[in-house]
Amino acid sequence: MNKKRIIQLLKIMQSYTDMDHKLSIKEILSLLEKQGIPSADRKTLYDDFKTLDEMGYDVEYDEGYYLSEAPFSVSEVKIIIDSLDSLKNLDETFLSRLKEKLYSFISVYEAEDLIRLEYQSRHKDLHFINRLEDSLEAIRKNCLLRIQRAKKAKSEDIGPLFLHRENDYYYLYYHYPQSEKIYHVRFDNIVSMQILEEKDLIDIPVQKVIAHIEESSSAFHSFENQTLLFEIIEDSEYLRSRLQDDFSNIIFTKNGFSARVSISDAFFSKLTSYADKIKISDPKIAERYIEYLEKIITRNSQVNRNNQ
Repeated sequence: MNKKRIIQLLKIMQSYTDMDHKLSIKEILSLLEKQGIPSADRKTLYDDFKTLDEMGYDVEYDEGYYLSEAPFSVSEVKIIIDSLDSLKNLDETFLSRLKEKLYSFISVYEAEDLIRLEYQSRHKDLHFINRLEDSLEAIRKNCLLRIQRAKKAKSEDIGPLFLHRENDYYYLYYHYPQSEKIYHVRFDNIVSMQILEEKDLIDIPVQKVIAHIEESSSAFHSFENQTLLFEIIEDSEYLRSRLQDDFSNIIFTKNGFSARVSISDAFFSKLTSYADKIKISDPKIAERYIEYLEKIITRNSQVNRNNQ
C-alpha cells in the first residue's frame, strides 16, 4: 500500500467531491499526477477506495466518485463561523486563518457557497447577531419575547424554546403564552425583537421540542424538487405568515400559492397542522395525502385498542 498516494487521494476526495460534484477515474488519476504521485491504474484506485473505506471514509459512485461523508457538514461549519463572528474583539488575522482551516473540512465548492452566503448575510442584516443574542438570552432567562415578522403589521408575544439551524437558515422554535403547541419561524423573517420582563410560565418537556425539531428538520432537508399548487380556503395574514415559514420558494397567487416540496410523510405531516385551511390542487397527490391520513387513523385506532 502506497501511504502517500492514499493520503493525497483522501485530500482530493475531500476537496473536490461532494454529492453535487463527482470525479471520474481519469480525473482522479490526473489530479494525483499533478500532486507528483506516480501513475496508477483503475484497479489500484479501487484497492485504494477499499482502504479508505476500512479507514472510515466512504467513497460512493453515482455517475462519478465522491466522498459521501465529510468530517463536518456545511451547516456545522456555518454554525461555528457564525459563533466566531459573534465574538467581539477577535483578531481579524487569527479569525481569517481559523476560517480557512474550517473550510478545509468541506469541498472547495461548498466553501465557495459558504463564503458567498457569509458575505450576503453580513451585508443583508447588521442587526442579525444582536437579535440572535437576544433570543438566546430570553431562552436562558425564560422570558417572553415580543417579535414582529416581515409583512405582518402586528407584533406577537411568544415563549422562545430553542434555536436550531437547518438548510442554511436559523429557526426559532416557540409557543404562545398558555399554550403547549409548538411552532417555528425562520429567523430572518423576524424584523424586530424585544425581551419582555414577563416570565414564560409554561413548562414544555424538552423531548417534545426535540421531536418537533426532528420532524421539521426532515422536511427542511428533503429534496424539494416538485412544484405543487395549493388553494387557500380561509385566507388570513397569519396563515400567509405561517406558510412563508413552512414552505420554501413560495409564490402567492390570486386564490392560493405554489411551493416546491418533497412528497413524503414529513410533508403530509406538515399539512395536517393546517387542517382544512389549504387544499392540494393536484388530485393524485391529494389521494396520497388521504392514504397517509387513513394510515395515521388506523395506527391510532390500534394504539387505543391496545391501551384499553
